[in-house]
Amino acid sequence: MLITLIGTLLFCFIINVPIGFSLAVASLACVLSSGSIPIMVIPQRMVAGADSFPLMAIPFFMLAGTVMERGGVSRRIVSLANNLVGHISGGLSAVSILACTFFAAISGSTPATAAAVGSLTIPEMVQRGYDRKYASAVVASSACLGVIIPPSITMVVFGVVANVSIGKLLIGGIIPGCFLSMLLLCLNYALTKKRGYPVADRHTWAERAKSLLDAFWALMMPVIILGGIMTGIFTPTESAAVAVIYGLIIGFFVYKELRVQDLVPVFYRAALNSAMVMLLIAAASPFGWLMTILQVPQQASQALLGLTTNQSALYVLMLICYLILGTFMETGAIILLVVPIFAPIAQQVGIDLVQFGVVTVISLAIGMVTPPVGISLFAVSSISGVSLDQLSKQVLPFLGILIIGMFVLAFVPILSTFLPDLLISGT
Repeated sequence: MLITLIGTLLFCFIINVPIGFSLAVASLACVLSSGSIPIMVIPQRMVAGADSFPLMAIPFFMLAGTVMERGGVSRRIVSLANNLVGHISGGLSAVSILACTFFAAISGSTPATAAAVGSLTIPEMVQRGYDRKYASAVVASSACLGVIIPPSITMVVFGVVANVSIGKLLIGGIIPGCFLSMLLLCLNYALTKKRGYPVADRHTWAERAKSLLDAFWALMMPVIILGGIMTGIFTPTESAAVAVIYGLIIGFFVYKELRVQDLVPVFYRAALNSAMVMLLIAAASPFGWLMTILQVPQQASQALLGLTTNQSALYVLMLICYLILGTFMETGAIILLVVPIFAPIAQQVGIDLVQFGVVTVISLAIGMVTPPVGISLFAVSSISGVSLDQLSKQVLPFLGILIIGMFVLAFVPILSTFLPDLLISGT
């Protein structure tokens, strides 16, 4: 049965079947080959896998990000970032990084962050004399912050799969996300200084205050979400619904850039993206159940612990595995397939699961910038017109600094656990 399950999955990957369908087909083939498991297990497990209250946060966060993007938020965030850091060396590319950091706290999605910020800053950078390939690499690498800084759809999926507090995971991503953003800003400063890219005029404090006031309502969304979770006013799932309502109010009545006719494409895009994620989760449920009854997690755990029982060595092995898988697999699929194996091992050797979840999401975010299946690369390439081959070469220095930052966060756990432990009690 195990050979049938894994063999069918690999065959589907080779012939380029979408991952969600690959998981379902592999599960079906395994059930048919067993001769004893009823085929009705497949739809039953798919429904059970998707029937989860915390998973309702996914479509709501998707919709909230789409509403805020359509409502004029991205333009105001870019303007604020430009007023804050546009005057330093490589200021406009620093604007892209800072804008991605701000927008990540609204969208919860890497492709949305790349599209919203890249469509505004890449043409502007090229016009100011930046190399188009470099401008694209800056946006592609900083867009991965979209799944680290809350709200994060990937954190929600990890929390459901590993049975970890979603509220703690979301808050645990704040300091790591800001830390990685700082590393990208430092690297960008060094690279642009070396290349001699132009510097924008320094803005007055009055101009900065005006742009901050203009972007205030957009920046309040993550504050409302996290504040509500920390104070216990609402759950992470309920906070996603609150975010949608807040986004609609801002778009219609404050910024007045969202129109009634915009709602159809907004809801369509959010529904399409949500359906893709939910199909993947549903299809992974029978696959995970079959792996469990075939004792794959136990065997994998014994194999890893047979290599070493050293916590640091195991941590490094798991992170390297994540980085390798991220080069050719989609983030959600990695969480659904690998986290059920790795999370018990991490817990067994004494790694805090909240910190492990945050670092896992960071490693998978780096995979979004890693060719050949880096979703951030695809999103930016479609915007800028730079080929994936050229973009992959330019993004290497940023990949390097992100990987260094990931290992720092892995071995300095307080950076991920301080805020959750301080602000949220219990599990």
